[in-house]
Amino acid sequence: MRRLLIVLPITLLALGACQDHPTSPVVRPLESRGGSSNTNVVHVIYLVPSDRSVQKGYEKRLKRAMENLQIWYRNALGTGESFSLAKRIVQVYRTPHTASWYATQPNDCSATLIFWCNTLDEGFALTRGMFNDPHNIWVFYIDSDPACGQAVGGTSGVALLPANDLRGLVGQTTSNVCTGAPEPDQGVNRWVGGLGHELGHAFGLPHPAECDPVQTASCPLQSIMWFGYLTYPDAFLTDDEKTFLEASPFFAPIHLPTKLPTVGR
Repeated sequence: MRRLLIVLPITLLALGACQDHPTSPVVRPLESRGGSSNTNVVHVIYLVPSDRSVQKGYEKRLKRAMENLQIWYRNALGTGESFSLAKRIVQVYRTPHTASWYATQPNDCSATLIFWCNTLDEGFALTRGMFNDPHNIWVFYIDSDPACGQAVGGTSGVALLPANDLRGLVGQTTSNVCTGAPEPDQGVNRWVGGLGHELGHAFGLPHPAECDPVQTASCPLQSIMWFGYLTYPDAFLTDDEKTFLEASPFFAPIHLPTKLPTVGR
């Protein structure tokens, strides 16, 4: 059963909105990558529509971004714990539909959620992913753009990020999905931070209570779960966010490098 997205205002602002199912399903690993015994892992799924080609640059930058965030979360927590990644960090699937199909094909969701529902229905069928999977977090990237006002984001063990986020990770020009106008270059780290923000939602983190629905004077502006994704890696986790993640079954002691690897290279 599909769980509908709770639309995230920051996500929509930041990200420009914020069937046949070939190929075999993902085989879920019995152990994770990175020196952890934790078998609860994060999968990154790169969906390639039928009229798009696989971009090795996208695949490479997605891998580096996840490795970067894995270390950032460990450092931000300060406990030596982080999430584990699947042995094959980025899994690529070709889809049977064109890029425009996901934003235009009618479904039983509201107009705001057409892109969300079409993409995740297909992504789940290809991977056997689901919301609230007790052992897997599912991060879906698709080389397709939502229409103006269509939602993307993260919730309940799942994150969905569109083509602009892929473009941003490799330093390509992103475009406003409402006007089609090119957007100013925000730097690669902003798109790593955006992934870190949506990953936080997938883990179950909300926006800080001091910021949403009303931003108060005590709002931690640079939290990764508020505006910190814009200045990543210069962001942090609040004490409440740390407490939540320390209790998460997706966080466990893990051996990782000390320094953040460079993504934009």
